[in-house]
Amino acid sequence: MEETAGAKRGRRADRNGGASARTAEWQNLVADVEDLVKKVANVDDEEIAEIRGKVQDTLAKAKSSADDGIAAVRGGAGDASEVTDEYVRENPWAAVGIAAAIGIVIGFVAGRR
Repeated sequence: MEETAGAKRGRRADRNGGASARTAEWQNLVADVEDLVKKVANVDDEEIAEIRGKVQDTLAKAKSSADDGIAAVRGGAGDASEVTDEYVRENPWAAVGIAAAIGIVIGFVAGRR
């Protein structure tokens, strides 16, 4: 059974939009947990207060880890961009050849589908 072009585009959009969807899910999770912590803030039960403290600590650690991960990815992407820019400036014809080879490969792959 052959797949339609619209279905292929939708599948690609799902793959490409996955990062933004995960970001939205993460933000929704954080907001929900913070909202839950606020709602139980007025409860006087000692056990709930202890659990609330643990949840707040865990949420703070998760936010920090996520921020650290984002910073590391951004730093790595910046470094890769600088190295690529330097290589292309030093070897323009090699870069053109590499780009042409990649284009040919993509053309073959796209033509087979």
